[in-house]
Amino acid sequence: MTKLFKNLNSIDDGMLWDQLIGGDNDAYSYIYKKYVAELFSYGMRFTADRDLIKDCIQDVFVRIYNNRSNLNSTNNVKLYLFIALKNMLFNVFEKDKSFQNIDTIEPVFSVEYTIEDEIIHDEQIQEQHEKIERILSVLTPRQKEVIYYRYVEGLSISDICSIMEMNYQSVLNLIQRSMKRLHATFVGKPQNILKIKRG
Repeated sequence: MTKLFKNLNSIDDGMLWDQLIGGDNDAYSYIYKKYVAELFSYGMRFTADRDLIKDCIQDVFVRIYNNRSNLNSTNNVKLYLFIALKNMLFNVFEKDKSFQNIDTIEPVFSVEYTIEDEIIHDEQIQEQHEKIERILSVLTPRQKEVIYYRYVEGLSISDICSIMEMNYQSVLNLIQRSMKRLHATFVGKPQNILKIKRG
């Protein structure tokens, strides 16, 4: 088992997930190690409370472990974990209104550069993140979120529908409005910059 999962980047997520469902503790540990840094970075988009994010990530994995025999198979473990963490954070936010944006009545989605990004990314990727942050600063939190998912994380429209709990057409409309706002603000075509992470 250990040799099989030695190189995490070469492992099919669906296989790892099925192994986890089957009670394989090694698969559970590897999924945690593979995604914990990304989950933390994603959590930072909604709050700067590092301890809260760590607690919520821990709770997500505890729930997965305790309910693993009832989980369904998936080939998109990252999306599953992102949704689980977002839901966990939002449950906390609903109880504490200080996390909400007065203008939008929802938690503020941010793409601000974090210390963790500096640690895990090289200089070129750091510059890309900073460029993206500057571009998205003109958007509303909801617009930032949909553009982040589409052009930074490279999620499909269907995946965005799931994580934002919106229908397909609404997501398309939100992306279109966001891009129009970027076009109206910046000279040139900012979407070309936003696509740098998708290749």
